Amino acid sequence: MNRITWVDNLRGLSILAIIFLHSTIAVHNNAGHFTLISNTMNEMLAPVRLGLMFFVSGLFVDVGLKKGLGPFINNKIKSILYPFIVWVAIYGGLKIVFSSMANTPQSPLNIILSHLTGGGDMTWFLHSLFIFFLMILVARKLPFYVVFLVCMFASWALPAIKPDSIFASFDNSHINKSFYLFVFFYLGDYVVRKQIDLAERVKKTSVIGLSLASFALLSCLNLFIVQGAPEALLSPLALLSLPFFVWIAAHLSSRIVYYIGTHSIVFYLSHYLAIQVFSKLVKFESASPWMNDIKFIAAFLAALALPWTICLMRSRGWLNFLFTLKKNAKPLQEKAV
Repeated sequence: MNRITWVDNLRGLSILAIIFLHSTIAVHNNAGHFTLISNTMNEMLAPVRLGLMFFVSGLFVDVGLKKGLGPFINNKIKSILYPFIVWVAIYGGLKIVFSSMANTPQSPLNIILSHLTGGGDMTWFLHSLFIFFLMILVARKLPFYVVFLVCMFASWALPAIKPDSIFASFDNSHINKSFYLFVFFYLGDYVVRKQIDLAERVKKTSVIGLSLASFALLSCLNLFIVQGAPEALLSPLALLSLPFFVWIAAHLSSRIVYYIGTHSIVFYLSHYLAIQVFSKLVKFESASPWMNDIKFIAAFLAALALPWTICLMRSRGWLNFLFTLKKNAKPLQEKAV
């Protein structure tokens, strides 16, 4: 299995974990017989779910910089900043429409400002990712322990945005979260710069054993002991857990996971549209766990079906403008965000 395959598998697994989480949100955490499993999985994966996405993105810093700083920045503008603006318009516009129908509507200006400053649904990822690609130009010159300590202190110490601020959003701690996640991004770049072959390293029993033990301890702490604790406190275990997920990705043989990984930006950005529509259209409550099972499965399938349909349309040259400004983009070969 080549390197690109496990990288795309890892990215696909991360996207699936996010879709799984949002599917439980679509049914208001009432997933019938799946509720206990979904709640447990979502809590276990919380410290690493998004970290895996940023780790994979960090793997492509070095190859981008080898083309020169100008092309590097230009590429990020076309492939990250541009779709960020497009999807801020989409999600921000929808939020303005839905808010206008509510009893206490939000200010359209507040909604747009929260999105543009990294506090918007889904679009926050592209906002942070674009900034990370700029930050890494300086951070990659610093030793890992300096970056780690500075980011974790900022993640823990910075105050959340005040709820009455014009920049308030669904997650007023998103700046803290970004500092936490930057370390995963830095580590991805570090692995490539140091020419560390992770696919080979995880074959060692000592490496995979330590990583598996770290994830098991991380899960136990997160589930039973330090619930709600700052992510920075759990970060060492989260980072040590990365080889375990690389091992899974390197041994996984799934066309679905690989497909999602190679079309990650489409599945990430568009699946939440299906989640929002589903949660607003399917509002009936049922005492039957079987009916709630069906609702949960339907939400999950809808969140997969919409991006998959868009991918098929992109293969025909349609809807590319939603995801990239590149004229010669290859819709089915998105190896890096």
